[in-house]
This record gives sequence, structure tokens and C-alpha cells, in this order.
Amino acid sequence: MTHHHPMNRRRLLQTLGASLPMITLPGFVTAAGQDPMPGNILILIELAGGNDGLNTVIPRTDDAYRSLRPRIGIAQEDMIGLDTDTGLHGGMRALGDLWEDGALQIVQGVGYPDPNRSHFRSIEIWNAGLGAQSQTQQGWVSTAFADEGPRFRDADGLVLGGDMGPLAGDGRFSAMRNEEDFVERQQNLPGAMHAVRPQAAVSPLDHVLDTYESARITGDAIYKRLSTSPATAFEFPGTLLGEQLRTAARLLVAGVEVPVLKVVQDGYDTHEDQPEQHADLLTDLSRSIGAFSAAMKQIGLWDQISIVTFSEFGRTARENGSGGTDHGTAAPLFVAGGNVRGGLSGQAPSLTNLVADDLSHTTDYRSVYAALLQDLWRIDAPAFPTSTPKLQLLNI
Repeated sequence: MTHHHPMNRRRLLQTLGASLPMITLPGFVTAAGQDPMPGNILILIELAGGNDGLNTVIPRTDDAYRSLRPRIGIAQEDMIGLDTDTGLHGGMRALGDLWEDGALQIVQGVGYPDPNRSHFRSIEIWNAGLGAQSQTQQGWVSTAFADEGPRFRDADGLVLGGDMGPLAGDGRFSAMRNEEDFVERQQNLPGAMHAVRPQAAVSPLDHVLDTYESARITGDAIYKRLSTSPATAFEFPGTLLGEQLRTAARLLVAGVEVPVLKVVQDGYDTHEDQPEQHADLLTDLSRSIGAFSAAMKQIGLWDQISIVTFSEFGRTARENGSGGTDHGTAAPLFVAGGNVRGGLSGQAPSLTNLVADDLSHTTDYRSVYAALLQDLWRIDAPAFPTSTPKLQLLNI
């Protein structure tokens, strides 16, 4: 027997499984109950630690692959065949199904000139999108949205896991974190404030008060949307990534208007004993994306969704002495969605023409950003170089 309990604030937040920190701009929340704005939604999945691209999308007929990886190379029988020369790790069955449906594009050889092999520095470079020499801390999404991003939404973007990353910087960007922290923050906000202040902030204190008001308004808006939305049973893996994507689905089914959501999956720094670790990670990634795609199809949003993976770097072409791989350079990334143009794009890096014993990138990561901004929201981003031929990610 199913028991129904009245929705209360604590149970709602437990369902959400996350919390909102303060947002710095007040007065932006759309009225609860309003129909969601039609438009494209980007789901960014950070593969933290540096994903081994060669054991994810595999050059199945390349003899050099076997020479470089005699112990950790993926056997033919453990691959999902994509075409004559290319295989997908066997744990990624759900992504293989998206490939068969024409809803998965694999962009090959993604990296950047003068690659940096530090986790911290390289992810900064990926997050900013301005090349290896840039020192900016602002994310590429917030930079692109500064003047011409999509409008009329509850937030410019929400981070459900990891750092702000591509969403760092000015704008209506926020992160959803631990429920207890959120409840405590909401309870401790001054109770005498109003949704609209009588005058613009003119002092640091006014700015702090406006920030508090924004946090309360934002939390209440999401509470209202979730509490008035129908309960929908979504099946997701019980992993950290699965739970983050479950939260993303819950927000979208409730009509929360946000064009970008970012999640993270940790664990890709596979210096030793890689095969089992990597298989578990890729299986989780594939199943979580598969569950999210099923949820979006169920609520009729799949054609508006583009899921994009990224990682700070790939791994070395050659296996190390510990049954793993070390910090490398180029790797493929995935783009999945109901309106995605399926297939392979870019060029697979050569395994016989290595530079410093590592892969040379064939697709600049910034060309992926340029294509996403153009295809999703018609935003021109001259700071991001495009590849030749230009990437086309969506069926437009």
C-alpha cells in the first residue's frame, strides 16, 4: 500500500537532495506555477580526475593501441562496436543505445595547445575557455551569457556537484548543496526583510541584505515549484552522479527555468589498477545518462536536452607500470540529446605520431563551446576558435 504524506519543507528538501546557497541578484524569480520557457537546456557532466579516452572510445583495429596497452587494453569482445574501426567501452551499454538511436555524437581528440597536466590548472583552463595562457577565473558559460544569454528564467545556471567551474562569475548562477546547510541558512536569514527593497543597494550592508533576500526568494520559488508539481517516479542509479541527475530531472519536471545545469563524477585519476575502476566509472556514467534520458523522454523534454561530458585532460597513450595511466592530453567527449546530430566528429589522434610520448589534440575544446553556444542559443563567441570543418552538434 502506498502512503501519501502532506508535503512539508524538510521532506521537500530531502526529495531535492541538495541546497541553494545565496544568489547575488535579487528580484529575478519567475512566479511559481508559470509554464516553463521552451528552449534548449545544457547538462554539463564533469569527469573529474582526467578520463582515459583511449579506453572509453577505442581504436579497435589500430595495432599501436595493443602495443601501447598490452595489459590494460580493452579486448574486442568487451567493446560495443560503433563502426569498423571504433569501439565503445563495454560498460557503456546505455550510451551504445543512444548511439543506435542517432542521439549521441562523439567528438574525438579534444584538447588545447600547450597542454597542462596539473589537475587544478588544466580544469581552470577548461572552465574559462580562453586557452592555456589565460588567468581568468570566470567560467565560459557566465562569460557568454553576460550580454546575450537566454532570458526569462529562474537562474542562469545551477551547479549540482563540484565547483562552479564553467558557471563561475557574474550572473544568476548558483550551486545546490547539502540540505542541512540550506535549512540552517534559510532559518537564519533575517525575517524582517521583504521580497522587494524600497531602494537599490547603495552600501556594502545593503548588498548583504539584498543577497539574503535573494537566497530566501530563490529557495521559496523552488519550494513552490516542487511542492505543486506532480510526483514522478524516476529510476536512477544510487550513486552520487545518479542522485545529481535525479535532482536535475526533479527540477526540470517541476518547471524550474534554467538553461544550464552542471554535475560531477569523481574518480578518473586512474594511476593504478585502472581496468576495474574505469569500468565502474563508465558503467555508472552510462547508466546515469541513460536514466536521465528516459526521464526527459517521459516528461517530453528530451528534444530540448543536450548532455555534454568534459574532463581536465585525457590519460597517457602508454600504460604505466602500475596497471594504470598518467596525466595526458587529448580525449573524446560525448554530446547526447534528442536533437543531437549523431555520429563521430573530429579526428581520432594518431597513436604512432605522439608528441612527448602523448597524444596530439585534433579538436580545440573551445570549438566545442562555440558550437554549443551557437547551436543551442544562437550566441556568437568570437573568443572561442572553431574547428575546420565547423562542428555541428544539433540537427538544425
